[in-house]
Amino acid sequence: MGDPKDYQFDLPPALRLAPIDLPEKIHRRAWAAAPKCTSLRKTPALEAVRVIVIHATAGSSSDGAISVMEEGRASFHWLVPNESEAAHGQFVWASAPEARAAWHVRGSCAHADVCDGMKGLNAISLGVEVVNTLINGDEFSSWQVEAAAKIVRYAWAKYPNLVHVVSHARLDPSRRSDPGAHFPWRDFQSLVLD
Repeated sequence: MGDPKDYQFDLPPALRLAPIDLPEKIHRRAWAAAPKCTSLRKTPALEAVRVIVIHATAGSSSDGAISVMEEGRASFHWLVPNESEAAHGQFVWASAPEARAAWHVRGSCAHADVCDGMKGLNAISLGVEVVNTLINGDEFSSWQVEAAAKIVRYAWAKYPNLVHVVSHARLDPSRRSDPGAHFPWRDFQSLVLD
């Protein structure tokens, strides 16, 4: 399906969407953990957000992903549950306030095609985690891909400076491979832009 290090597309400003609803519910454990694993943005999110990063959890459950937040190691704005979870097919988890910068990309990571190679991307980005083990054979469900695309469409409509949609692997190729070679990036891109 491609190399995750190449996963990127841009959102054409001329096609910006009208506001849309996102089927989301606040994950209470994540929301409670967010103050210790996110940062205040120096610029309000409505102006700051220019990038949305797609991740995969490398774990098998939403609870496992949330435990990373509770440990204060990392964070993300949305979590897309897998088919073994009751929320699958229903809603995505809002896991950190969009007004705060989630810790989902190392500060030293950058790519020349993303904001002219700027580092410190957490301050200007949103993070989407999709539950998937990243082990061969763990396919993403069609609903997960559609839900991730809907999150991007929601953010595209809301944030006027949002331009780049990129994989974690593109920003940190020596350490990360997510969302993985099994993530159907072209289908995802079509769902976002269609």
